[in-house]
Amino acid sequence: MSNFIFGQYIPGKSLIYRLNPRMKLLATFLLIIASFLNHSLLGFVILLVICGGIIQFAHVGWQFFIKGTKFFIYMILFTSLLQVLFSAGGTIYWHWGIFTISSFGIQIAILAFFRFLIAIVILTVYLMTTDPAAIAQTVQGICYPLKFVGVNLDDIGLVTAIALRFVPTLTDEVTNIKNAQKARGINYQNNSLISRIKSNVMLLIPLFMNVFRRAEQLASAMILRGYTDGKNRTHLREMHWGKSDTFVMVMTIIVFIFIIWLNF
Repeated sequence: MSNFIFGQYIPGKSLIYRLNPRMKLLATFLLIIASFLNHSLLGFVILLVICGGIIQFAHVGWQFFIKGTKFFIYMILFTSLLQVLFSAGGTIYWHWGIFTISSFGIQIAILAFFRFLIAIVILTVYLMTTDPAAIAQTVQGICYPLKFVGVNLDDIGLVTAIALRFVPTLTDEVTNIKNAQKARGINYQNNSLISRIKSNVMLLIPLFMNVFRRAEQLASAMILRGYTDGKNRTHLREMHWGKSDTFVMVMTIIVFIFIIWLNF
């Protein structure tokens, strides 16, 4: 489970956990938008410091967090490397065939790396520290105007909650299938790239079978518990906006405005 934590909820009691889910979602969007609009070094330094503070205040553990997001870090590095090799412009430092290293390519790669890194860190912390049911309730609240045009918000909330809860389930399923196939003699550490691809493709069939089986079990459980579509439903937990939420929201807006100002 610790090898892939994106989308998983890790229970905790830190300050980040106690913040209003709606405020956290708005702050997450503002910081991600700020990172993609930013071009200045100072702006990235501010956002990286904020990311470090968020991880620290969430009390999720630096080693645990880095280990759980290293897949995305590797993917961002790989994407940035492609940007360096295939983006031409400005001063050309090296050229061979279709590969080119230029000042423009390096600049684009650096911007892409920090933008996606900041977005992944902030979004991962949000999903780790917010209960899926609260996220579903938040999405329902944000989509409330759609109710006046006939959109069923209960269905949106239900689908969101189920989708988020299936993320750790699928992760555990992949781990269990891999362990079962390793016990049967399949080697996932083979140095050949083709062999690794073939080994991982063999995971798909049992994974899909288990997903369909769990979906059927979930549907049966909902029917047995009397779930009926279209009824007005209340929520077990009500969201409350506190002083800490106001403070964090105001600081987020200040940071957002300052970073926008830096780039204009």
